[in-house]
Amino acid sequence: MTQAIRTSTTRRQFSKLLAGLAGAAAVPVAAMAAASPDDDSALLRLEEKIFDAWRAAIAPYEEIHRLDDIWRREAGRLYEEMKQGRLTLTDDERWQIVWAMPEWKEHGRLVELSNGHFDRMFDLIDEMWALPAYTEAGRKAKVAVALYCVLDWRDRDDELDYRELMARRLLIELVGGEAASSLRESFAA
Repeated sequence: MTQAIRTSTTRRQFSKLLAGLAGAAAVPVAAMAAASPDDDSALLRLEEKIFDAWRAAIAPYEEIHRLDDIWRREAGRLYEEMKQGRLTLTDDERWQIVWAMPEWKEHGRLVELSNGHFDRMFDLIDEMWALPAYTEAGRKAKVAVALYCVLDWRDRDDELDYRELMARRLLIELVGGEAASSLRESFAA
C-alpha cells in the first residue's frame, strides 16, 4: 500500500484555519436569517471546488519530489567535490550549475503550478468558512476540508499521532449522524 504524500501544515494554512473558524463564528445574524436553515448547497459546491483545487495542487507532488532529489543530490555532489579539492568553484558558481539544470527548472515550474492551485484552494476555504453549516452534510463538508486540505490529517487512524487522532475524532463526532459515520470510515485502519 502506498502512503499518502505528507505536506506540512504551514503557519499560513493553520492561521487561515483559525481565522476561518473565528470568522464562521462571527457570521452576521442577518446573513444567517436570510439563508434557509436546511440549505447547505453553497457549502457543498465550495467543498467540490476546494477538493478539485486540492487534487490539482498535490497532483505533481511525486514528480516534484523526484526532481528535488535529483538537483539536491547534484548540489551535494558538487559541494563534496569542492570540499575534497577536486573542484575549484565558488558557492555561487556551484549554484549556477544547479540552477541551470533542467530538473531545477522543471521543479520550479511544478512548484509554482502547485502553489497557484493551493492559493485558489485557500481563497475558496476563506469563502467556505464565512458560511454557516446548517446540516450534517454542511458540517461534514467543513470538517473534511479542514482535515484533508488545511490540517493534512489524511493518514489512517492507526498511522496518526495520538493528539491528531483525538482532535480528528472530536471533529468527526461534531458532524454527527450518517455523515460522521462515512467520514469516520474513510480513515479506518
